[in-house]
Amino acid sequence: MGTQPSKKSASLRGERRSELTERRARHAPGTPRLTTTLNALDELAGAGVQIGIHVSDVETGRTVLSADAHVPMPIAGLGVLPVLLEVTTQMHEGALEPQQRVRRPDERVPPGGIWRYLAVDDLELGDVAALAATTSDPTAANALLDLVGYEAVTRRMSRVGMVRSAILDRFRDRRGPDDAPHAAIGTAREYAEVFQRIARADGIPRGVSDEMTALLALHPDATLVGAPMAADPFPDAGCGLSLWNLVGRGPGMRAEAGLAMGRSAALAYALFLSFDDSSLIMRHHAHKAFHLLGEDILEIVA
Repeated sequence: MGTQPSKKSASLRGERRSELTERRARHAPGTPRLTTTLNALDELAGAGVQIGIHVSDVETGRTVLSADAHVPMPIAGLGVLPVLLEVTTQMHEGALEPQQRVRRPDERVPPGGIWRYLAVDDLELGDVAALAATTSDPTAANALLDLVGYEAVTRRMSRVGMVRSAILDRFRDRRGPDDAPHAAIGTAREYAEVFQRIARADGIPRGVSDEMTALLALHPDATLVGAPMAADPFPDAGCGLSLWNLVGRGPGMRAEAGLAMGRSAALAYALFLSFDDSSLIMRHHAHKAFHLLGEDILEIVA
């Protein structure tokens, strides 16, 4: 089910800070530089934060910024994306029906989502997918995984180039010694690229692309990259700026991947951070890096 990140390969510690700085040369000629973001990530790397970032131009496919984008990192609820892609594809192909009933799993899951608070024990598949997209609902995500199975999701990930990312386990409130350490891991490059594929219907049928776009438009979390954009959680094409994204949150980690589309350009992006969450100041600095990425992206796409 993918490759677990080794401590050696997955670490972006202070001693490797110069490597992140050296990656300034990886900007493609003629593309804008996300200088403010890169400077902030340099500082985080110096403080021992593990970083993965990838930003690309949707129209040309050119890389704008990439650093440790190949390293798998924990991504929490962001892992619902390939599950939704498999479910949506099966509905498009007729293997699943949007109206079929899906039973709510009876288990303890991490905080988040709303199905656990609802009185109804079963919902139509289309509604379960909407819950998973809207809040990365862990109960809904587990129900979808039970429906299509890990193997189908893994095959779908491979078909869209997500060969280093993986869904390792269902979402659990607590992880024991026999459980995988994370529900999902992913690389920044692969998650940014799958958003680009959805936008371009590249390797994904147009009908699936359209349905995925509609589901992602339901996600209301614009508190990280979307915050400095003053992004409407529910995109309105008339405002000149649209943001489709998914966010993963957990102790000591934040992950966001998405697509920002404006009048001048469209960028696909992913930023994953893993840090010491014992300090409120460190969490603030981590969130600030997402905000600065949002500011830099806004300057390019607006």
